[in-house]
Amino acid sequence: MEDNYDKILWEGYGLRFLGGNRIRTGYLCKTDIGLLEIRKSNSQKKRILFEHDIKEYLYQKGFHHINRFIMTQTALPYYTWEENDYVVEKASETQHLEEDDKQTFLTGAKLLGKLHNTVKGLNSASGYFTAKNRLEVYEKRRIELLKIKKRIEKQGSYSFLDLMIKQKFAYYIEKIEQSKKLFLEADYEKIVETVSKQKTICHNAFKGENIRQDENGNLLVTGFSKCTYDSNMVDLAMYFRRYLKKQQWDIEVVEKMFYAYASENTLSLQDKKILLALFIYPEKFLSLCNEYYNKRRVCVSPAMLERMEVCIAGIDSNEKMIKWLETI
Repeated sequence: MEDNYDKILWEGYGLRFLGGNRIRTGYLCKTDIGLLEIRKSNSQKKRILFEHDIKEYLYQKGFHHINRFIMTQTALPYYTWEENDYVVEKASETQHLEEDDKQTFLTGAKLLGKLHNTVKGLNSASGYFTAKNRLEVYEKRRIELLKIKKRIEKQGSYSFLDLMIKQKFAYYIEKIEQSKKLFLEADYEKIVETVSKQKTICHNAFKGENIRQDENGNLLVTGFSKCTYDSNMVDLAMYFRRYLKKQQWDIEVVEKMFYAYASENTLSLQDKKILLALFIYPEKFLSLCNEYYNKRRVCVSPAMLERMEVCIAGIDSNEKMIKWLETI
């Protein structure tokens, strides 16, 4: 394997491989320009190019909380070796922010707002738009949930998972309808137009391992491979959900998170409506239903049951969050 890294670095980047070792995220290499991390990418080439465009745009506009790609000798952010694409970045010794600390979410919310505001306006030919078909997806998920309920009712016996879904079906179908109604009231077509015009970008994985800090306190955002053009509120709604998953409901923390974000990226009235609609939508519940029922699983694993139980147990905190979002 070291022979491969030697060839990739030399032929792709003109760099000498001086040894290294495997790490969790890739391979740490000693080179003639210092320590670099090389890793095989699972993304399509177009996604790598989009990630590169985002990082360069951020860096040029003063957002330096990123690791930029080292460019190949042919000025590409990836090198293809034996039908696999590899990317190279400067190695950095960092730790992810601990999510059992409330301060992490205040720091993260402010950083997310700064990221969104800085990257706004990037025009990349490699970008992906995910805002356009959201209402179509919501309607598809609503129909799938109705079919799942009918399938359960036709069975002669119920699993624990079946019973949980039957008991909470009315609640979650109502949430889907509420979310859809809010999107229509906010004029979703205009939302899509705004995304297209302003070129707003979502990270789509702003949490946990992707929010890091070095020994000097400098913050670093990683995990840009899932970025898309979309409403910034998708990220913010996801980050609030992440907070409720890791912490007990605390209105003071939620308010501080919201205003920390807004201090970096101003929210319009329409943004607030979108945020509410996105948060109301039962993303996790529908994802778990889809994972089990639409993949024709033979039995319910203990892990699947636990995930559904955790999801349903979060209803109380979610409702408190929804009531608060309705006031902003």
